[in-house]
Amino acid sequence: MLMQAGGSGAAQSALVHLQPMLDLLPAGACVCDARGRITHCTAKAVALWGCQPDDDGCGPRWSGAMQMFDEDGRPIPHNASPLARAVSDGVPHHGRRVQFERPDGSRRHALCYASPLLDANGDVVGGLDLMVDITEQHRAAQAERDRVRAQGEQLVALACEIRASLTPLRRQDREPDAPAIDDQLRHITRLVDRVLNLEVDAD
Repeated sequence: MLMQAGGSGAAQSALVHLQPMLDLLPAGACVCDARGRITHCTAKAVALWGCQPDDDGCGPRWSGAMQMFDEDGRPIPHNASPLARAVSDGVPHHGRRVQFERPDGSRRHALCYASPLLDANGDVVGGLDLMVDITEQHRAAQAERDRVRAQGEQLVALACEIRASLTPLRRQDREPDAPAIDDQLRHITRLVDRVLNLEVDAD
């Protein structure tokens, strides 16, 4: 989102009129000035962060979250957040996955859509970050990955058990039909090996 206004004063005035619309969005929204001081955040943003930023401007810049992490769990300094980068670079940083750690230690997952706010001269006067809460989708995807992994582990265990049970049957002192049995055993063993190979490839 690139906002055009007559100057920095006009830009701030435009932001005042923008705030009620931000409060209606289904995503969390955070507005900061060019220094990263949060000038407005919606209730949904506060719900994501788990806390309300200080109004005296002494709180953390760029985000109201206590800590931020990327999708792999690596810490993200506040001055390297999507909003900070958008303001610094003067270009949008959209679709970045971020984890917000709340004061109680829990985390919320979000897709961030950070954009610089520009005045009529093209100067960056602040930034806007829209944060879409995807925590439930993340949990559902993780649960599905865990289910598939557990199912695979059970399948491998079963295949190993079948393979082990075939071993005593491979005897040399068989009746005349032993070659046919051996063929069947080799066929079953190959099937078990295929199952095991599929699981290895899936990992």
